[in-house]
Amino acid sequence: MTLMVCHFTTSVKESYQHPYDQVTDEPCADPRTSYRCLHHRITYKTAYRQAVKTDYRKRYQCCPGFYESRDKCVPRCTKECVHGRCVAPDRCQCEGGWRGDDCSSVCADL
Repeated sequence: MTLMVCHFTTSVKESYQHPYDQVTDEPCADPRTSYRCLHHRITYKTAYRQAVKTDYRKRYQCCPGFYESRDKCVPRCTKECVHGRCVAPDRCQCEGGWRGDDCSSVCADL
């Protein structure tokens, strides 16, 4: 089995701490006055955003042009290899006496 490492990206929703200014109206520090003062305090709220995540896989995630079969990544041929077998993505290896992209043309005797 050939070990293949592929990377792929997915869009994910991630959480982060978003700062915001919390303003409160409180009595001023001088107790002799009836004035009200604004107090600012930075607090954090959980917020969400879309992000792109890159993953790497060694198994069960085949590279483009391959598909998984019995825990292995095997090449995919768009056309059937009529008289041959698929040896690489869209590449057939023809049996003796056959030719062509899909091994469907018989070799002419000279």
